[in-house]
Amino acid sequence: MSVITVGGLGEQHVMAERATLVAEVAVAHADRTISIRQGSGVHAQLAEEAVRLRASGSATWHSVDVLSTGARVWTDKDGVKHRDHLTRGTVRIKLSRLAEVADVVAALSALGATVSTSWALTEATRDAVTRHLRAVAVKDARAKADDFAAALGQAVQRVVAIREEDGHAPQGGRGAGGGAELTIPEITVRVAVKGDFETE
Repeated sequence: MSVITVGGLGEQHVMAERATLVAEVAVAHADRTISIRQGSGVHAQLAEEAVRLRASGSATWHSVDVLSTGARVWTDKDGVKHRDHLTRGTVRIKLSRLAEVADVVAALSALGATVSTSWALTEATRDAVTRHLRAVAVKDARAKADDFAAALGQAVQRVVAIREEDGHAPQGGRGAGGGAELTIPEITVRVAVKGDFETE
């Protein structure tokens, strides 16, 4: 009797279903009042756009962070020190209508924001794919165990243990923003297991 320990993998690439845009505003000015006023103005416009997108059904969720302002000292390339005030804020928007991502990124950028994009699946799709891949991963492990057992002139009699390995969460792409030729990426969903198989 032997115990064979092998790994199994299930992997599937699924088209992204959601895009989360992170719009950041950062306004620096020597005058603190001006920095706050300009930063607040852009931040408010971003928040208004987020509310509009959600009301229209294009977005399923949004959040608006509180603005922060702080003094900073920096040195230019000539070694001269400068002091100014930096006002920062972030608005996050989750879009379900992916055909609108490029246009929304362009609109937010035009308001003065720096926009990054991350992609994801819905929870329902992620859970369904993960359940399917668990079965695939176990079958993959069993097939490998059968191969090793055959090489030993034996046969697998029973499964002693199956353990799901860490790091099987969906992996999505990130980007700086949208464009005229925006390509919706695929999300890789991966399930890895390790199994102990007992031979006769």
